[in-house]
Order: sequence, then C-alpha cells, then structure tokens
Amino acid sequence: MSKALGISSKTGYKLLRDNKVKHLKVGRAYRVPKVHLLSYLKVGLQSSVNS
Repeated sequence: MSKALGISSKTGYKLLRDNKVKHLKVGRAYRVPKVHLLSYLKVGLQSSVNS
C-alpha cells in the first residue's frame, strides 16, 4: 500500500491504525484489498476538490 501511494511505511501504518483505510488483519499482517485502497483515494480526491 505504501509503495502504491508513494508514502513511507510508517505513514501507511498510521493510516491503518487510525482506520483511515479499511483493511483486514491476518495474523500479524495487514491486508488492504484494492477496492478499499481505491475507495480511500476517491474520498481523498473528493475532499480536496470540495476544499
């Protein structure tokens, strides 16, 4: 996810911890389905357009 968004892994984990991106936790690993990642990007774009 971090590579796809062009952010650091620390920032990526913060997004997951703050539940800004919907995700699944499998054991100790986080899994982010593409649908949820695209949804996060869509919400971010809409909020920046409305600002």
